[in-house]
Amino acid sequence: MLASERQKLIVDILLEKKHAMVADLASEFDVSFETIRRDLKVLEKSGMIEKSYGEARIKERVSHDLDYETLSHLMVEIKKKIAEAAISYVEPHDCIYIDYATTCQQLVELLGEVPVTVMTNSLEALCKLVRTPNVEAFSPGGMWDQANHAFVGKSTLDCLDDFRFDKAFVSCRALSMEHGLSDRTEMEASLRRKILQCSNEVYLMVDYSKFDKAAFVRTMDFSRITGIITDATLNEEWKEFLAEHNIKYINCYTVREEDEE
Repeated sequence: MLASERQKLIVDILLEKKHAMVADLASEFDVSFETIRRDLKVLEKSGMIEKSYGEARIKERVSHDLDYETLSHLMVEIKKKIAEAAISYVEPHDCIYIDYATTCQQLVELLGEVPVTVMTNSLEALCKLVRTPNVEAFSPGGMWDQANHAFVGKSTLDCLDDFRFDKAFVSCRALSMEHGLSDRTEMEASLRRKILQCSNEVYLMVDYSKFDKAAFVRTMDFSRITGIITDATLNEEWKEFLAEHNIKYINCYTVREEDEE
């Protein structure tokens, strides 16, 4: 295994578990302690982790600062599971919006033969959609954002004024009961705010690492959210909060209670 591949897997582990012992990582990858220490030194220099004696820990804000290329290779299996839960809410002939977030991008892979109309500001998603049978693809265009591999800006927002979506599948950088949804930049927040306003139903696709945090810019409260699709096992406080706001809690690893009723 290449050092770069191992380092990405180490970040995956740290994002999931928050911390790990050097000895455990060496055993996991069947390499020496010194090899793991070199990997951790590289990751520490990149600003992704912090080291202490015999241990590595993910930095609290690392998931907010990574670029698209790095994010697309992190926590892939979790993102796929969230997308597998999300696809059950896509119905034939829906007009849907798919966010540029790497978690939402997994949904594109699952559309298959479903006849739908899809708008996305993600270039990667658009390239896949135009080759997907029965999908009518749209893009709002706009200014190219290299960090997110997406089209953004005022012209993007202006274009969206002319559209209405049955459902939107979006993400965010962080969410908390106190601060609502938040994002890294004003541009990200304004785009997602617009999508929420243009959609009849909004499904938020977020992994456990984004809960109980706040990013730089507040996007919106929870009033426009229909459901939260996640891998997180939420505590009773969160469950009560979502119930009070009439928001579905959809854990991708469990059977949805609302489907059994």
